[in-house]
Amino acid sequence: MHNEVFHIPYVICGGGILGLLLAKELSHKFSPDDLALFEKNEFLGEGNTSRNSGVLHSGIYYPTDSLKHKHCLAGNKMWRNLASELDITVNPCGKFIVASTCDEVERTKELREQAKKNDVPFNELKEEQINKLKEVINYEDGFFIPSTGIVDISEAIKKIENHLFNKNVPIIKNDEIISVEFKENKFFINTKLSGAMTCDYFFNVAGTDAINIRKMLGHSELENYFVKGNYVKLNKKYYNESLIYPVPQKNLKGLGVHTSFATDGIIRFGPNTQDVDHVHFKVQDSIVDEMYPEVIKVFKGINKEDLSPDYSGVRPKIKLNGELHTDFWIKKHDNYIECCGIESPGLTAAPSIAKYLIELIK
Repeated sequence: MHNEVFHIPYVICGGGILGLLLAKELSHKFSPDDLALFEKNEFLGEGNTSRNSGVLHSGIYYPTDSLKHKHCLAGNKMWRNLASELDITVNPCGKFIVASTCDEVERTKELREQAKKNDVPFNELKEEQINKLKEVINYEDGFFIPSTGIVDISEAIKKIENHLFNKNVPIIKNDEIISVEFKENKFFINTKLSGAMTCDYFFNVAGTDAINIRKMLGHSELENYFVKGNYVKLNKKYYNESLIYPVPQKNLKGLGVHTSFATDGIIRFGPNTQDVDHVHFKVQDSIVDEMYPEVIKVFKGINKEDLSPDYSGVRPKIKLNGELHTDFWIKKHDNYIECCGIESPGLTAAPSIAKYLIELIK
């Protein structure tokens, strides 16, 4: 029996937003016949991409000139062009960052300084804005960031997938890469459905699976540190003109329980932060009891019975040699390119990271 092994010059492992945008960038440079994207799930973006707040972040929170800062700043602008090109809905709502207690006021002052360092424009609040906020939140201090927005993630995935389909870019869903090995100057890959193939360049943008994929290639200095974030939904109308964020937690473990709203009009609060040892998206019935104190610390007029469990996501944080690595991890080893720890602001940064990965292979 003759088994033909296909050769594909460029293979992408991972069909989240970064994998899709990378495929889009590659399709501008090379023939669609020269690339393929593999996604283990039935639907694209089924992992982290569709399980966050959909917020286009400004870049304020991250250490100046870190990968998170640079790619967030660039990606925020690139999303506006992408939205225009592919007719993706972006709500340019902006966001308030607020101190709810006197103890947090010093932190908002520090964040203003960080905004200046990071080249993120912000506006001080006028009296009428403060009065309006005080109707819905506990307010001591705050400012407004106009560059923050919300993208309709499901629409974005659909529009980018259609764009790639129209360019005849092969997207193979429901097909997991089960082994990859580098030898004789190329990669030997096996997938569950498609079988054996080889490629010249291998892109690991597999989200929560990225560490497992790199281990197949003998890289072992990184390990997973998963942090789950749960969301609860509000079963009544509430303020939804702009996002409202508390001051973030230390070490950016999370940005604090904040409002989010999508095209369905439902207000959500989240995410919280919960260390987990494996990826799972089950939301416990007890989550309302657990998150309610965090919600009412900031937000007024909400009773526990107004809230119900909604959805969750898992941040693919990483440790480097046992220590928490707080920045993105983007590396090139010969013709192997990997992106690990692509958590928030990964969605915002994705267009910029995709373009950067193309630069790495030039």
